[in-house]
Order: sequence, then structure tokens, then C-alpha cells
Amino acid sequence: MASISVIIPLFNKEHFIKKTLLSVLNQTFSDFEIILVNDGSTDGSLDIVNSFDDERIKLYTTENKGVSHARNYGVSKSTSDLIAFLDADDLWESNHLENLYSLYTSFPNCGLYATAYYKRFFNGKKMNAHFNGVSTDHFGVIDDYFLASTMDSIAWTSAVLIPKKTLGEIGGFDEDMRSGQDTDLWVRIALKEPVAFSAVASCT
Repeated sequence: MASISVIIPLFNKEHFIKKTLLSVLNQTFSDFEIILVNDGSTDGSLDIVNSFDDERIKLYTTENKGVSHARNYGVSKSTSDLIAFLDADDLWESNHLENLYSLYTSFPNCGLYATAYYKRFFNGKKMNAHFNGVSTDHFGVIDDYFLASTMDSIAWTSAVLIPKKTLGEIGGFDEDMRSGQDTDLWVRIALKEPVAFSAVASCT
């Protein structure tokens, strides 16, 4: 059993999925499985995924039911106690999983682990996210998740690690919501569990 299950929902991302998968496979932390859920793609995304030959990639195909269903379905197929999410058009720096796992082992009793991240714009430029009252060298539990998130959110979908136990107790992504399902989940967790954060940005 791998230490971390990486859940990637995939819907028509043929221009991005190769770089996204490579950013996972090039991690310094290698004890992971990739649960890739094809949410009814109609482009060439599957051909690109099938060109990879790595036993850590596990591909599932479902009818198009939306990203929340795909993420929840991926969690149901995972074999690890820790879940990391990654959107099919986002990228991880090579130290991302190592950063998250270090945060988890240092503070094992939290319900949500998050790293800083870059915001990418359509012109290709990226900038650091900004967090209220959080030092640039923070590594540990956040005193007040909601106060810290009044500028940019401490948690961002492609930059979090969640114990599978937490998802079982609090629930996964709300499949009835049309938008904001990720923010809804972070709030539900933060209301009941401590949140740990690393200010090292390792995701874009």
C-alpha cells in the first residue's frame, strides 16, 4: 500500500494532462499511487494517459458526472490512508509531496494539510498567494484558518493532503453543489479539525 493516493479528475484536458502527470512522477517522494478518474472525456486525454507506462497509475473511467463525483470516486478506489488532490491542468514542484508528508509526520493529528501555492494567469505569469497574518516561514498548525484565509485561502484543491479517515467522518465533496465544492469541504474540516500549513509554495 502506498503512503499517499493522488486523485486526479480528468475531463478533456489533452493539452495539460501530460505535464500534470510528469509533475507527479518526478516527485522526490515516490511512495504514491495515482488514481486517475476519466470523467467521460471526449478528446484525446485518454490516449495521452495510456502512453504512460508506470504501475503507480490506475485509470478509471466513469460517465460524465462532474469533478466532485470524480474526486469522491477516486477516494473510494484509493488504497492509502492519505489523500492528495491534483487537478488535471495544475502542476506540482518536485518537492510537493515531500513537503506535505513532512507536514503530516510533524503534526499527525490534523484534519487538513496544505502548502502555499502560486496563482497562474492566462498570460502565463504566476504570483504567490497571500495569507493573512501567516509568516513566510510558517510550518505548523494555523491558529485561525478562517482569519488566515481572508486574503487567499489557506487550502487550495491541488495543494492539500487529507487523511482518508477525515473524509470518512466529515464527508467528501458535495456533488449537489454546482460550484465552490472544494471551499465547502475545507470549511467543514476546519470547523472540526486543526489545519497544518507549510508556507513553502510547491504547486501552481
